[in-house]
Amino acid sequence: MNVMTHRKPSGLAILLAVALALLGSPALAHHSFAAHFVIDETITIEGVVTEWWFQNPHTRIYLQVTNEDGEVEEWMAEGSGPNVLHRRGWTDETIQPGTRLIIVGNPARDGSNTIGWDSLTYEDGTAVGP
Repeated sequence: MNVMTHRKPSGLAILLAVALALLGSPALAHHSFAAHFVIDETITIEGVVTEWWFQNPHTRIYLQVTNEDGEVEEWMAEGSGPNVLHRRGWTDETIQPGTRLIIVGNPARDGSNTIGWDSLTYEDGTAVGP
């Protein structure tokens, strides 16, 4: 007859398992803002909102911006996560398509039409959001 015995894990085995789990945590951590945006440069864009994306992991505003040559370009402005903005009073209704916005923020490192926003204002200079 084959009898299997089960031993309880030793304290050392548990400690090792916890240590390995904690060492793996940084790999799951959030990426750095500086990895995607030039933090020592600020740009301003102005355009008309086509879509407001109030979803994780980051809120996004898609808009049409007329460049210096008079051509319309599609831009994406990335903001904080919806949980952060929600605590500040924002909702999925805070920004509406068709709204003209002025956005100040950091340009994308890859040169794409992407900005990490610092501030959003309406044409009249009023801040967006509560």
